[in-house]
Amino acid sequence: MCGDGPVRIGSAPEDAVVLNGAGVEPGHLTIVADARGLVLQVRPGCQRIYVNARAVREQALLRYGDTITLGTNKFLVTSDAAPPEADQAAEPAATMEEVVLRSISGGTSGQALAVDEELHLGSGSRHFPDLGYACRAAWVSGRLIFESGSNLPRINGWRRNRVALAPNDQIVLGEHRLVVEAPGLQYARHLSSLPPPAPEPPQAPAAAPAPVTEIWWLIAAAGVLAAIISLFLYFRW
Repeated sequence: MCGDGPVRIGSAPEDAVVLNGAGVEPGHLTIVADARGLVLQVRPGCQRIYVNARAVREQALLRYGDTITLGTNKFLVTSDAAPPEADQAAEPAATMEEVVLRSISGGTSGQALAVDEELHLGSGSRHFPDLGYACRAAWVSGRLIFESGSNLPRINGWRRNRVALAPNDQIVLGEHRLVVEAPGLQYARHLSSLPPPAPEPPQAPAAAPAPVTEIWWLIAAAGVLAAIISLFLYFRW
């Protein structure tokens, strides 16, 4: 577990995870959770390690589903809990937004595959036909669902064949890695997490405007009063 502080991995007895084997040194690497997510840091002077077969000499930002290789040791980074099953997901219903699965490995790295209503992958499709199984990402009842006839796919490091996807989830299909990019769905999740707005206080009813006849009556009364005062002063003098 990496959420309660730095996790140091190496060959020293005081390391949180003690490893053996050639190329493993004391405090070889540290995994830190911060505002960016999980950050892997290699101790200066230590041999490089590999994240998804890419060499890392200093530090790297990790995703759920990444594989870390240190000497002959391999680690799989997973979320604390498995992704929710499609029928148990608590994701808010949303209209189809612009959702893509972006490849982050191999010759297709950087390629964005639009989901639209559904996107077929694997055997029998034009994307990754080298896989021995078929799978798809699709909108089902307002939720983004991944499903496959095989238990081999990994979602955030967990083997699942039918789950509800969320933004930034990583899907691993054999040697292929895809990240869910769905800003619209992410915004919908943000809105659903906000507390309901406070009810507005009741407003007092506005006073009805005085009828026009009342205004003219006041003017006439003032005129009559002025005339009486004038006559009184005239006859008095």
